[in-house]
Amino acid sequence: MSSSTQQPAGESEIARWRKKIGYGQPPVHTQFPKGQSGNPGGRPRGITVGRATGLILKEIYRLIHVREGDKVKKMPTLQAIVRNQLTLAAKGNGRAPRDVIAMVLAIEQTLAKAAAVAKAAQPEDTRECTDMDLARWMLSVLESGAAQAEAADKADKDEAV
Repeated sequence: MSSSTQQPAGESEIARWRKKIGYGQPPVHTQFPKGQSGNPGGRPRGITVGRATGLILKEIYRLIHVREGDKVKKMPTLQAIVRNQLTLAAKGNGRAPRDVIAMVLAIEQTLAKAAAVAKAAQPEDTRECTDMDLARWMLSVLESGAAQAEAADKADKDEAV
């Protein structure tokens, strides 16, 4: 074998790389390792319920400028909407009073459910304390405190003797 036909070990690898490099075949050292994506985060998915809810809440609590007569006030969008509905209801708009009443009923139902849950969470042995019960408890605390003070005074006198 002549030395011209033999290639050094390093050159053969370079020759193999050159054959592989081209359109759709980037150099091996620039390719992503197996099992690793080139875009780990990926393209964001479409709007999900959670993202839509977050967007709506962000906008509903955003401060906007509202003109009231000659004054301009900043208030959350939700507050401006509620004020507008109440104004329309007071003026006699056909649908606005129904919407306002439905909104108030929904809020009252939510508050009633929350109160029922809170009441159910209380232990059954607790009861409301009347003024008379409170007075009796305070009297017993004062009497026990006075008795302890008398016992301490007696003990001090015994030690002094």
